Amino acid sequence: MTIPPAPPAQRGLTPESIAMAVAVVVALAFVVLPVYVGNPAHPLDGEWFSGSDTYMRVLRVRDWWDGGAWFENMSLRSNWPEGETLHWTRPFDILLMILAAPFAPFVGMHKALFFAGVVISPVLFLSTVWVLVWGTRPFLDARGRVLLVLLFTFQPSAHFYFVAARPDHHSLILFGFCAVLTLLVRHAFNPNGEARCTAWAGAAAAFGVWVSIESLSIELFALLALGLVWLWRGEDTWLAALRRFTLVGALVTIIALTIERPPGEWLGSVEFDRLSTVHVVLLALIALGVEAMWRSRARYSTSPVGRAFAAVLAAAAAGLVMAVLFPDFFKGPFGAAMDPRLDALWLSKVQEFQPLYGADTKTMIPMIMVLGPTVWLGFYAALIWKSAKRTPGNMDMVVTLGLAVGIFLPLTVVQSRWGSYISVAVVISWAIVLQRILDWNGGPKSGDTPLLRVPLFLMVALGHILAASVLNLALPQEEKPPFKACQWRDIAPYLVSDAFANGQPQTFLTFIHEGPEVIYRTPHRVIGTPYHRNSHGLLDTFAAFMSTNEAESKAVLVERRVDYVLTCIGSVEENFFLKFKGDTLMRKIAAGQPPAWLEPAPLPDGLETQFHLYKFEGGTP
Repeated sequence: MTIPPAPPAQRGLTPESIAMAVAVVVALAFVVLPVYVGNPAHPLDGEWFSGSDTYMRVLRVRDWWDGGAWFENMSLRSNWPEGETLHWTRPFDILLMILAAPFAPFVGMHKALFFAGVVISPVLFLSTVWVLVWGTRPFLDARGRVLLVLLFTFQPSAHFYFVAARPDHHSLILFGFCAVLTLLVRHAFNPNGEARCTAWAGAAAAFGVWVSIESLSIELFALLALGLVWLWRGEDTWLAALRRFTLVGALVTIIALTIERPPGEWLGSVEFDRLSTVHVVLLALIALGVEAMWRSRARYSTSPVGRAFAAVLAAAAAGLVMAVLFPDFFKGPFGAAMDPRLDALWLSKVQEFQPLYGADTKTMIPMIMVLGPTVWLGFYAALIWKSAKRTPGNMDMVVTLGLAVGIFLPLTVVQSRWGSYISVAVVISWAIVLQRILDWNGGPKSGDTPLLRVPLFLMVALGHILAASVLNLALPQEEKPPFKACQWRDIAPYLVSDAFANGQPQTFLTFIHEGPEVIYRTPHRVIGTPYHRNSHGLLDTFAAFMSTNEAESKAVLVERRVDYVLTCIGSVEENFFLKFKGDTLMRKIAAGQPPAWLEPAPLPDGLETQFHLYKFEGGTP
């Protein structure tokens, strides 16, 4: 099978352009409306974001605007009184500021940043859709591109990060992955005519590493996609493509480091969870290894064994240098920065770090929804392989897309958060298969119309949804206890008023995942926040709430100079802490029987059914 190039685009309003416009409107509606329609959190009442990270992100940009230095990465009001150094970088902050700037003269920067936080992920979603459409133009016609937009829109794992009111840098990471993938696919389809694509892919991958070290997985995918095809074919075109990718990537990483960090840290910054000298050295070593392979290619490039030996030698040399200079690099970004006790206590219980599979048969449903469409990549590969007119471009596309799925599928099975990458990786081959079905003329016919075309199309497009729905109906329905969303908007006006603590900033012991919203909405301080670098604050929060020894809990509050203990009644996190066995401080608070050194504090009418607020009377260290 040979996929013909798409015909030249026609000017003016055409049925194809109308269909694309409708698809984009549907896509945009799907990332906006579900957030605001039927949401029990009542997102239209006051400033509301989805997820705890979002509040911390917007607060970080607000503090930067209010006078924080460019290189300042400290959150002074979390992990009180020590403060907390975040692992985030500036690219997403810059985008938020750019989106907020036009509104700031009219509504003030605080409200403008809220508007920017609401729209930034849908804006990045539309940008990602544009990249997908542009990247597939050489081999998808107008129908295929419309299908591509709709398929991507209804991918649950990717949709999660692109919804409105979720200013989360993962949407920017996915945009970067989509850019790298489509650029490499365009190059694979026409390596001689799209040579510049690999240079742009190198820049996009390096930019992703600046956004988040998680993007090293994207870097790995691109290196393998270019490198394996070169090992297979032995053509200088592919080694040259790999050379452009690595050289541009190393250069962009150096530029990013000089922007992100002060001059004093350009040569000596050693952090594994945030762009630092470590990652500049890594990408430089990779580029040097590929450059050496390029310059000595005449000696070994005539056989696959020789090419493989050169690649392994270059990779081993880079790995050895990294092991000598930065041995902790191989522990991973969390392992090098987080207290290992927190893995069992906290990180392994965070929803996005849960495996996609489990003992519960209900886990089969998300597995079908997320992984089901990968079947069509195999079907697409089989179509290409069996075609008498298969071309190198088509085969190399299969390798590129197959590697993307091959890398991110096992990661998704182990941690569901990687499912968003699968969503991007499968939609291209899925759209190609559906386009082929629309062109199919086989099987029994009614006149000139194949009778099986529509059923086959619906099976490929919706089969995974049907399978998941049938399984859901067949499985016994479990009643789960309802948990309330904490309405911090309700209590915030009281906490910022003179009626509370004479309007003075106070220190709260509260739930870990609620900490960012508390400091976003109030001038107060918290201990624990859901970030791996805040190991001390996390461990102290667990120690205080989990301890069955009142003296141990009190000692934490004294050391941390806590003024109030604030918990949300009936919330997910209250239930989480109540799962720990014994007569813990959390259990006593939930039962309304706190220790004598926690004095019930008054709350306005109605709030006492939503929150527990206690004044700590234990003194200071």
